[in-house]
Amino acid sequence: MRRAGRKREGKVRFLLFHTKTRSAQRITKVFLNAKGNFIYLYMLVTIMLFSVKSINAQGIVIVKDHIANASIVISPSASSQIEKVANLLQDAIQKSTGASLPIIKKPQQNTISINVGQTDFVKGRKINLSDLDEDGFLLQKADSHNFIIVGGSDWGTEFGVYSFMERFIGVVNLMPTEIGMDIPLSVSIILPDIKIVDNPVYLSRQISPIYINDNSSLGEWGRFNRLRGRISFSHNLLNLFDPKEYFKTNPNFYPLINNKREIPTGYKWQPDFSTPGIGDSASQKIMRYFKQNPGIPSYSLGINDYSIFDQSPASLLRRKGNKNYLGLEDVSDDYFKWANEVAKKVTAVYPDKKFGLLAYENVAEPPSKSLGVNSHIVPFLTYERMRWSDTSLKNQGHQLTENWAKLCQSLGWYDYTYGLDYLVPRVWFHEMQDYLIWGTKYKVKYYYAELYPNWGEGPKPWIQAKLLWNPHYNVDSLLDIWYVRTAGNQAAPKLKEFYSIWERFWTHDIYSSKWNTDKGQYLNFSNFSYLEAVPQEYISKADELMNLAYQLAGTDLQKQRVSKLLEMWNIYKIAMILYQKSDLPENKRQQALSSSPAFLTLLNNLEKDPLHSLSIQRIKMGLNIK
Repeated sequence: MRRAGRKREGKVRFLLFHTKTRSAQRITKVFLNAKGNFIYLYMLVTIMLFSVKSINAQGIVIVKDHIANASIVISPSASSQIEKVANLLQDAIQKSTGASLPIIKKPQQNTISINVGQTDFVKGRKINLSDLDEDGFLLQKADSHNFIIVGGSDWGTEFGVYSFMERFIGVVNLMPTEIGMDIPLSVSIILPDIKIVDNPVYLSRQISPIYINDNSSLGEWGRFNRLRGRISFSHNLLNLFDPKEYFKTNPNFYPLINNKREIPTGYKWQPDFSTPGIGDSASQKIMRYFKQNPGIPSYSLGINDYSIFDQSPASLLRRKGNKNYLGLEDVSDDYFKWANEVAKKVTAVYPDKKFGLLAYENVAEPPSKSLGVNSHIVPFLTYERMRWSDTSLKNQGHQLTENWAKLCQSLGWYDYTYGLDYLVPRVWFHEMQDYLIWGTKYKVKYYYAELYPNWGEGPKPWIQAKLLWNPHYNVDSLLDIWYVRTAGNQAAPKLKEFYSIWERFWTHDIYSSKWNTDKGQYLNFSNFSYLEAVPQEYISKADELMNLAYQLAGTDLQKQRVSKLLEMWNIYKIAMILYQKSDLPENKRQQALSSSPAFLTLLNNLEKDPLHSLSIQRIKMGLNIK
């Protein structure tokens, strides 16, 4: 973490951070503490607004005039996860105020304590935590000497600490690498007399390739922003029915293709779900897995990533050549009859387990009502929901989700929010909020996206993380926070206008382009002809705005951040200019990019950059650049 910001004095300022619905506003106050420094309180749940006076009168002073006035308390039996996050809290307070709060396990009487997790004090209070999800948390002033941060699990406690850091210290983790962590400087910190219970709206919030257990800047960024996946659902049948394990003894588990049954290789096959005994074998194997891994909550029944299923005469006759909305042979009844059997057998022994799977390609539509879906199964509906800016596609997507919701206890959404494959900033903040709110009304509780972030898209990953925790946050207020904290007050309006240009392009203009299609589950990111659809005036205006943002950026750290946005913008800009100016046939224009010395120089200059390296690698791969 790095210190950022400057000590300020002046009148009280406010940043709105509220819900879309006025009847349940959530508002962030940015107020002056006792020494005239701004403290950012991110009020992420419905609470009453309180004044500076009431905080000073009733709050707990944990740091006063740069001097520690409290301890961070953890349980004598605290896990390594709690110990680590307590250290992160200590570090953030020290970088903000200069005061180092000791971490202890046995506080003395009448000393001020920040209780992290199930401390002796928390256990003694017998606090009812039954309303907390395992990722949810309670932040509460318990008495004049104790503030509590405790979750529904160690994960909830950890996320509660991050929320505490946001609300009461003003920490914002804007982007990966050390330049993204923004910690305002303060003289004193006062904790309000408050009780906050905060649970995630989307229970599972997973975005690739952000793995929060990785010791990397991207993993740490995702962890701070609470992007935790909680269910397995991906392609897995090649593991469940490993040919090395089953082909000799059960060759009929494997598909008959062109009247041949061969040992499958790779992922280009699906089992024959109607074969006698295939449900029993899968159930027994999964039960062995849960016995060996009792703490694992789910198992994936996801189909392999391939569209050819068993073509035996019996299977073809049973499926009757029916097509689903994608124009593919509908295999949902075959598949869900098997999946239901497996889920029923396993949950008879392990009743709390769930089974994620992909409602994808040939199983994209729900099975027949008479068959239904076992209540322990969570289908992930795969679709690029940015396309719901198109009303006809939105109506189609809504109807499909509603049809699934009639048969399922809960649903997942699998989204394609790609950043780094594209050579134009691809953002749709308001549409993203709209569909995430809509999904909560139709049993969508789990979410996964293939993002592969391109940090030239600025606030998109941060906004996505915030909206997955609670899609009712006011997206414009979130954007304002990101722009101001990233670049400073003067530069923020330029960034806001810059990204609004590209939001308009991707939610309006793109639908009249030749590149756009209403077919398939995701757009063709490997076809770069969308570059031709960008109006010249967008390029010119965006270039002016980004360069102004860089000139107007406030602190040195804010200038560094905007420079990172500018670096990627320059790659976007030259790609659009080269593609549009090319006099080559359309099928040769992509080659004009990969052979341009100027474009290659920009890519090569950023290939080892800690923030941009992944994006550059994928762009090169997409353009077949060695």
